[in-house]
Amino acid sequence: MKPIPVKKIEVSIVIPTYNHASLLGEALESVFAQTYQDFEIIVVDDDSTDDTAGVLRPLVEQGLIRYIHQQKQGVSTARNRGIAEANGRYIAFLDSDDLFEPAKLDIQVKYLQDHPEAGLVQSGFTKFDNSGQDLGYRDTSWFSGRIYPQILLYWTTLMAVDTVLVSKTVFDAIGLFDTTLSMGEDLDLWRRIAREYPFGFINKSLARVRVHAGNTSGDKLRATQGLLMYLEKAFKDDPGLSRQFRKRAFSRLFSTMAYNLLSENGGEALQAARLNARRAIVNDPGNWHGYMAYLSTLFGNNLRHALIRRWRSLRALLMSRNRST
Repeated sequence: MKPIPVKKIEVSIVIPTYNHASLLGEALESVFAQTYQDFEIIVVDDDSTDDTAGVLRPLVEQGLIRYIHQQKQGVSTARNRGIAEANGRYIAFLDSDDLFEPAKLDIQVKYLQDHPEAGLVQSGFTKFDNSGQDLGYRDTSWFSGRIYPQILLYWTTLMAVDTVLVSKTVFDAIGLFDTTLSMGEDLDLWRRIAREYPFGFINKSLARVRVHAGNTSGDKLRATQGLLMYLEKAFKDDPGLSRQFRKRAFSRLFSTMAYNLLSENGGEALQAARLNARRAIVNDPGNWHGYMAYLSTLFGNNLRHALIRRWRSLRALLMSRNRST
């Protein structure tokens, strides 16, 4: 008697989590509500100290999710564990405090089926806060087609990991998240995929990304060094990229980090913004963002914050106009 073949799952959804017991239910509900239902859910608990295991136990007992506990090793190790355990043809990621839109998997699975040459497909996303207030659409359409090595120059409105669907064979070809990086592990993965494959893009919000009040200036102060490690690795991997291109990439990074720090209060953040602006100018005197960021550090807090709010409102309006309905 021939054994009955096991049905192949199309999508594995990897959800890393750490101390988000109060938010996990909402994240999982957004998965259960998908119009496309051929998926498995793998929750990798990075040694939570809250009641994550207890919250998930009924779902595990019902066979609705697979639960994996690991000693605390960080989100990239958790995602890699999920990928290794996945049975699906495609891999999706969902942070445990974020949400999928109902048609996310339906639209993206069809895209990859129709475009097997694509390394991944991603989409725009919507930010929201803990009160549920919509903070606007983010247009990531730049990340479409063949974008290497220009991906190393682009730092504006980056892709969200929740919006991505990747063929599992891509990980076999280019590897997993680099756990040696302290920041930018997702950027490093997208960079490596872009080097080998084109990207697909869906101009809709297919995920909702939560903005926490706990996002601190300390995180922004540490970001520059972490992202420098990412760029250094990228140029080590591809030494054929020109010195001029390298300096442009570092300049773009420094000017972006300067801009990010301008909205923070305190002398340390302002000094770091000024330093990053100067580094941007030194690496590429033609990068006008470096000059604008440096000039902005000379304004008082009230004027600087007012200008930043005005710019963000204008950017959100422009993105909303470019969005597909």
